[in-house]
Parts: sequence; C-alpha cells; structure tokens
Amino acid sequence: GNSLYGLQRCSDSQEVRDVLAALVPHIQKCTDAFAGHNVSNSIYGLQRCGDSQEARGVLAALLPHIQKCSAVFNEKEISDSLNGLQRFAGTQEVREVLAALVPHIQRCKEAFKVQAVGASLYGLQRCG
Repeated sequence: GNSLYGLQRCSDSQEVRDVLAALVPHIQKCTDAFAGHNVSNSIYGLQRCGDSQEARGVLAALLPHIQKCSAVFNEKEISDSLNGLQRFAGTQEVREVLAALVPHIQRCKEAFKVQAVGASLYGLQRCG
C-alpha cells in the first residue's frame, strides 16, 4: 500500500509507468492480508498516474486483495479509494475494482462527512 501511496504526487510519466509495471508482480505475489487502509492507500496513490496500461495492471493486481479484504472500511478509506480512481476511464479493470469496493461501502456504518462525499464522487467523474 505505501509503495503506491508514495506515487500520489507524481504525474504520469514513463518513469512512473515503469515503476508501476515493476510493482505488478510483487502485488500479485503478496500473501499478506490487506487491511482497509492498505487498499485505500494503494488506490489513492494512483490518483495522478493517469489511465495507462501499467496503472490498469496495478488495479488488476490489487483486485484479488480488495475482494479478499474482510476489513470494514471507514469513510476515509472509502473516499480515498474512490478518489484514487479520478484519472481512470470506465475500463474493465476500473469497473471490477468498483464492484469489489461495493460490499465495503455497504458495510461501512460511519456517517460520511461532506468532504468524504465530495472526494468519493470526484473520483468517479471519468469512470462512466
């Protein structure tokens, strides 16, 4: 989660895409259980990477971890996860990640603050 979170300030570049491509096999091999903050930090870190094949590869690699995550997400983890998708179009990988996030959103019992609502919806602007 923190490897991708660190990319949040990096704009889309070939170097960033190379890093994303290099991380995919490590994400796929990771056997640790992801907590809500691991999922949200990972997706949030992609917010400026752009909708590239490499970034979609990272989403595809994260998908099983999101699906297996049994943690109950809080409103910040949900809003950060959705906000991290802001540069992605409605590709298959994005739709699958969104579908995997739905049960986590439904299990959240926390009332969303207005900032979390705005960040969540802002992240969905291109996912159509």
